[in-house]
Amino acid sequence: MRQAVWLLACLPFAACSGPAERPHVQPPRSFAVGDSQIVKSIAFSPDGATLIVGGQNKRIKIINAADGNVLWASDPQPDAVLVVRYSPDGRLFAATCGDNTENTAQVVVFDTEGKAEVWGRKGLTNDVQFAEFSPDGTQLITANHFNIALYAAKTGEQLKFFSGHSADVAAPSGHVAAVTDIEFSKNGSRFFSVGWDRSVKVWDINMGREIKTYPEADPINACLVTPGEDRIISGGEGGIQVWNLTTDRADTVITTGTEIRSFCWVKSGEYFVSGDAVGLLTLWRTKDLTAVRTVESPHHDGVWSLASSSDGERFASSGGGGNVTLWDVRYLLGPAASDSAGSKP
Repeated sequence: MRQAVWLLACLPFAACSGPAERPHVQPPRSFAVGDSQIVKSIAFSPDGATLIVGGQNKRIKIINAADGNVLWASDPQPDAVLVVRYSPDGRLFAATCGDNTENTAQVVVFDTEGKAEVWGRKGLTNDVQFAEFSPDGTQLITANHFNIALYAAKTGEQLKFFSGHSADVAAPSGHVAAVTDIEFSKNGSRFFSVGWDRSVKVWDINMGREIKTYPEADPINACLVTPGEDRIISGGEGGIQVWNLTTDRADTVITTGTEIRSFCWVKSGEYFVSGDAVGLLTLWRTKDLTAVRTVESPHHDGVWSLASSSDGERFASSGGGGNVTLWDVRYLLGPAASDSAGSKP
């Protein structure tokens, strides 16, 4: 059964201020939903009422975002669940798994109401490290080692295949190592990808090929495209780098000292949150890339995934220990965070 942990009273990752000082800001709450194993991916439902989670325990779970109660759990999947996502209308959800052994990789789309499998691609040789629905919900994009594929969300028909190449082959296009994150443009005509081959790529879906590549010095784990679609923010082993899509140059390079694993937008893109390999969460102001607050999360194996609610007022983090933690953005914006024993200005 689910176990809830309230992060209160001067713990390293909780504020020491009394409830009378900040009556409307809820402190972070952790829910034990991963069977004490790493929770590798989380996503809010469009209405913010539920969270879908997946991880090393090989199960997909849907939990109540208010109290952490498990509302549904899948049968064991063939391998670790790597990515979970809701469609924009909340009627479908997708999950991927695999660890590059014994053809256990797959991508499966489920009906949210009945939890029935709608379609799946199974027995794949490379773990499917990423999946995301298009902004209009009609397509699902997936990525594994070197390759990106675009499917019809409701039928599983493959619409496009964006080929990559192995590292020992001269590659005219595509990634030459694992693709770790993808962001769609608002109108769904383009997407932006990053990977362990140290590159940021811009793709035109109708043309079926990449149209720009930005090289970096270190492997990349995550990316964001700014609301104005004029910059790409990438994060990885080397910290954070910001590419200007107008000038095609790097605007900013931020050395964080730790490996960035995940990002999410909050407050309508006014801020974003990063999670790193040692368990730190940092709230950044987008316009000037200022670190507003850094706090310690309760994820002892680092932060593996971040997800924000559709209103941008809450976000969730996951990682080691099988926990998912819910955060009120105001908690990081206010004085409670600066009073935390684990926070850094």
